Amino acid sequence: MSVHKTRFVTALVLALVCLAPVAAQRTPQRPRLVLVVAIDQMRFDYLTRFAPLYTGGLRTLRERGAVFSNANYRHAATETGPGHSVILSGRHPSHSGIVANDWWDPLLKKVVNVVDDPVQSPLGGAGRGASPVNALGFTVGDVLKLKSPQSRVVGVSLKDRSAILMAGRRGDAAYWYETAEGRFITSTYYMSRAPGWLVRWNDRRLPDGYFGKKWSRLLPDEAVYEKHAGMDAIEGEWDREDTVFPHLLRRIPGDPLFYDDLRRTPFADEVTLSAALEAMKAHQIGRDADTDIFAVGFSATDIVGHTYGTESQELMDQLLRLDLVLEKLFKEIDRTVGLANTLVVLTSDHGSLPLVENLQAKGVDARRASSAVLAGAVRTALARRFPGVESLMAYFGSDIPNVYLDEGVIRRHNLDRRDVEQTAIGALVSTGLVEHVYTQAELLSASNPADPYLKLFQNSFFQARSPHLSVLVKKYAYVSSYVGGTGHGTAYDYDRHVPIVFMGEGIKPGVYDAECGPEDIAPTLARILGLDFPREEDSRLLTEMLFSRQ
Repeated sequence: MSVHKTRFVTALVLALVCLAPVAAQRTPQRPRLVLVVAIDQMRFDYLTRFAPLYTGGLRTLRERGAVFSNANYRHAATETGPGHSVILSGRHPSHSGIVANDWWDPLLKKVVNVVDDPVQSPLGGAGRGASPVNALGFTVGDVLKLKSPQSRVVGVSLKDRSAILMAGRRGDAAYWYETAEGRFITSTYYMSRAPGWLVRWNDRRLPDGYFGKKWSRLLPDEAVYEKHAGMDAIEGEWDREDTVFPHLLRRIPGDPLFYDDLRRTPFADEVTLSAALEAMKAHQIGRDADTDIFAVGFSATDIVGHTYGTESQELMDQLLRLDLVLEKLFKEIDRTVGLANTLVVLTSDHGSLPLVENLQAKGVDARRASSAVLAGAVRTALARRFPGVESLMAYFGSDIPNVYLDEGVIRRHNLDRRDVEQTAIGALVSTGLVEHVYTQAELLSASNPADPYLKLFQNSFFQARSPHLSVLVKKYAYVSSYVGGTGHGTAYDYDRHVPIVFMGEGIKPGVYDAECGPEDIAPTLARILGLDFPREEDSRLLTEMLFSRQ
C-alpha cells in the first residue's frame, strides 16, 4: 500500500475535530453497489428543460428517483476539482484544501494541478503522474474500506481530477483519459503496473474509430432543437468558426489535437462508458455481499458547454445522447448486479453561465472580457504605486481571476502588504468588471450577514493554497482568455445550482424543494450504509427521501 494511502487516518482524526458528527444509523438492507454518476457542468435546468425528450437514463432517474430541485454548492470555487472533491467527502474546500483546479505554490514557484503528484508515474500510457495526495481528508469510500476491507471503490472518468477525487485516498483504482495518446490510464499510486484489461482496452484504439465520423443531430427534425435550444450557430460560440452542425474532429488519430477534440463531442461519453464497463467487470463491482462504490464521471457536457453554451443545439444534443449512454450503463448494471441491489446517485460538480450573447439578446447586462484586462490593470497600478519593484504579483489566474502576491518581494522591499492589496483591489474594481475583492484577512475573520457571498468564499478558503485576493466578478460577466464560449467559477447561482438525484430501494421518488447541497450527499450515503461519518456544520442529511424503518 502507498504511503499516501495511510495518511488519510491522520486527516480523519483532524476532520472529526473540525466537523459536526453524524450518528451512524444502519438501514435494514445495504445495497451491493453504490453507483455515483457525476455529470460535469450539468445545470439543474438540464434535467427539466429537455425532460419531454429524454427516453433513457435521465428519464428513469426523473421518474423513479428522489429529485432535489434546490441543491446549490455552498462554496464559491465552482470548478471541476473542488466540485468533485465535495461529492463523496462532503467537505468544503476550506477543509479539504481543494480550492481550485490549480493554484500557485510559493515554494515551488509554479502552478500546481489539483491531482499533481510528482512521486507517481502514469500507467497505461503517457500522461500525468496523479493521485489524491493533495486532498486533505477522506471520502465515504475511504470510511467504507476501513469497515469493510473487501468492499471495492473505483473511479472512472474522462478527467483525472474527477476519477481520482471521487475514488478517494483508499480507492482500489482510478482511471482517466489522457489526450497525449488517446488512452485511459492510471498511476503507480494505485498499482505497480497497468492491469491487463486496461492494456487490452487501449489496444482496441476505440477513440481512433471516430476519425471521419460526423457529429450530427440525434433527432432528424431541426425544429425540435430550435424549440428547446434555439437557433444553430449563435455569435459567441467557441472559436466563432466551427459553430454549425455537423461537426468533424480536427486532425487525425495519433495527433494529440485529435484526442483533445474528441472531448468536445458526445463521443467522449461513449468512450468513457466503454472504459467504465470494462473496469466494472475487471474489478467485479457489485458481485458479492460487500457494498462497493463505483464513481463514474461523464465530462463531455462540460467541454461541449464551454464550447457552445448552455442554450446551444450542441448542448441539447449532447444531453440527449448522454441520456442514452446512461441507459446503457443502467442496463448493464441491472444485468450484472441488479438495479434492485443498487443505489444510484447523480449530481454535478458545478453549473455554468449562459452564453453572454444569448443573455444580451434577452436584455441582460452581460459582458465578455479578456482576463488580460484585469491582469494588466493590476500590473500597471502596482508599477505606478511601487516604482522599481518587480514581480509583486506572482500569479494571476487566466480564467478564475484571482491574485497571488509574492510575499518575499513585499518583505524584501519593506512594503505594507495592505497597501499592496488595496492598490491591486482598486485596479481590479476600476475595470468595471469586478463586484468585490476579498482579502485573506477578511476571509479569516469577517462576518457579514448582509453579504450573501462572503460565506461562500470562506468555505472555499484554505490559506496555504488560496489566493491573496479572491475576486468576485460582476454577475453575468464572463472573464476568460478565450475568444468565445462560456464558463463557470463564480459564486452566483447559475454556477452553483446542480441536480441531486437518489434512486434505489428505500428511496421515496418525488421532487424535494427544500434547500440542500452536494455537501449533503456523502453524510447521507454514510447513514444509508451504516457508517460513522462527520459532516459540515452547514450541511444536513437528506432524510426526507428515506422510507421510515418499520
